[in-house]
Amino acid sequence: MSQALPPEPPPWGDIDYARHAHGYGARRQGDPAIAAAIWAALADARSVLNVGAGTGNYEPTDRTVVALEPAVAMRSQRSTEAAPCVIGTAQALPFDAKSFGAVMAISSVHQWTDLAKGIQEMRRVARTRALIMTSDPE
Repeated sequence: MSQALPPEPPPWGDIDYARHAHGYGARRQGDPAIAAAIWAALADARSVLNVGAGTGNYEPTDRTVVALEPAVAMRSQRSTEAAPCVIGTAQALPFDAKSFGAVMAISSVHQWTDLAKGIQEMRRVARTRALIMTSDPE
């Protein structure tokens, strides 16, 4: 999937990735135990949308994945082996209803401008489940 990259949108959420993402892909690596829990929670879904995908640390490799990431700085750090990445936000997913077996959002809800709308959109495009993982560093 090749798309012309639009200019970086103004920062939203609590992190301005245009300013702070340098080296993010090298610094932040997935934890195998967390990855295993996420993949188990996706159950038998054969297609997965990763909302706010970042560099793709927790994308499963044993099924079809489409990543969605608004930040140019994060998309540019995705591995060449990573899932195809679409430009967009959780609040307006550019997919038809029931397009994916499951939809996941891992450590991205802190960046969403409207949590309820993002969850509504996840449920709209998921056939079976929507999985959200977040944490509070406090």
